[in-house]
Amino acid sequence: MLTKNKLLLLITLVICLELVIYLWAFWTSTLHRCNYFAIESEFIFNKCARNSGRVASAINLIIALTIGYFGLKQIYLDDKKKDNLRVLITVFAVNHLVHFFFVYQTFKHHTMELNISENLHGFITFICIQLFPIILWTFKNLTTVLYISIILNLFNTSYFIIETFYNKIAPDKPAYHNQFGIAVTTAACVYILYRVFRELKSKLAFSKYPNKDVT
Repeated sequence: MLTKNKLLLLITLVICLELVIYLWAFWTSTLHRCNYFAIESEFIFNKCARNSGRVASAINLIIALTIGYFGLKQIYLDDKKKDNLRVLITVFAVNHLVHFFFVYQTFKHHTMELNISENLHGFITFICIQLFPIILWTFKNLTTVLYISIILNLFNTSYFIIETFYNKIAPDKPAYHNQFGIAVTTAACVYILYRVFRELKSKLAFSKYPNKDVT
C-alpha cells in the first residue's frame, strides 16, 4: 500500500528515476562523440523533458484510473485508499518539478524565453499540480468544493497532457505512441465521468429515500 510512511521512499525513487532518465539521455547523446564539449546539451534536455513527461502521464493515468475505479467518496471513506491517492498526487507533483526543470533547461539551451503569458495554461496547470498535495494533506474531509476541485484539476491536467501528445503529431510523423497516449488518457477521463455520474446518481437516490438503509 502507498501509505504516507512510504512517501519519502517513493519521492526518492521518482527522483532516482529522473536521474536515470538524465544519465540515459546523456549516454545516448555522447555514445558516438569523444569530445564532451561538443555535446549539444539542448538535445540531452529534450530527451529528459520528453521522457519525464511520459512518467508524469503514466502517474496521472494511475491517479485517474484509481478515482474512476473506486470513486472519490469511497476513497475518502477508507483511510488507506485516501492515503494512496494523496501519496500518488504528491509523487506526481514532485515528478513535475523535475519535469519543469528539464523543460526550463531545454528552453535555456535553445536560447528561447519561457514566457508565462505565452504559456499561461501550462503555468496555471503547474501551479495547481504543486498546490494540490498541500490542499489534500491539509483538508482531511471530502467536501463538495474539494470533490469538484479534485475532479476539475485532474481533468485540466489530463487535458494538458493530451494537448502535449497532440502537438507532437504531424502528417509526416504519425507518432502512434502519442496517439495511444491520447486515447488512453481520454478513456480514463470518460471513466472518471462515469464514476462521478454513478456517485451523483447514488446520492440523489439516497436523498429520495432518506429512511432507506444504504450500505
